[in-house]
This record gives sequence, C-alpha cells and structure tokens, in this order.
Amino acid sequence: MLRRIVTVFLTLVAATLGVAAVAHHAQAPFFDQERTVEVRGTVVRWVFRNPHPVLEVETVAPGGEKVIWEVQFAPATVLAKRGWTEQTFKPGDQVVATGHPSRAPGTYGLEQRNLERADGSPLVP
Repeated sequence: MLRRIVTVFLTLVAATLGVAAVAHHAQAPFFDQERTVEVRGTVVRWVFRNPHPVLEVETVAPGGEKVIWEVQFAPATVLAKRGWTEQTFKPGDQVVATGHPSRAPGTYGLEQRNLERADGSPLVP
C-alpha cells in the first residue's frame, strides 16, 4: 500500500512539473528575431502584470493614421526587482522602444529590447 501511495505521489509531482515547463513559451514563434524596429511615440497605457507587462504606445504611420503598438516586456516580477512599478509610465510620456516586431500580419506588437525616454535617457528593464 505504501508503495502505491509513493508511486501516485511521484506521478503527480512529475505531471505538475511537466505542466509548468510547457506553460511558458519562447518568443521566437511570436516575434521576428531577424528584424528590429524602432517605435517612437506617446504612452497611452501601461499594464504592469504577469506574465508580461505591456506598454501601449501611439505612433503616427507614414499615411498619417494613428497606430497603437503593444510593447511587451520581461515578467513583472523581474521588472519589480529592478524598481519598476505601476507608476513607471503614465499616459502622455514620450518613449522610444526598439525591439523585434510581431510575426502576425496586420498587428503592431514589439518584443522590447531597448527603451528610452524621449530625451534619450535609458530605461533599463
């Protein structure tokens, strides 16, 4: 009986660890690691949450229409350890984000690699 309980326990532990390992994803399927783009614009919204905080930045496309880019960051827990909070950005802030663009056609997503304020001062996540 004890052997059966231990076997069931170890099976449950192995299954739980397997789910945790599959739960996170690589960025390469979602963002084009071969390309880098620069997004210069105005902060519309800052969502500081796990698994990935998102900064919404409004830009003006070459045709004159407004476009909202969603800049994705490292996990909020990592950023919090570096001093970032829900108040790190506020609507109206001017930023320049550089990173890998979304692979999904017609979307404006960016995996953040570098971020600066409009005056050139770096924001290091």
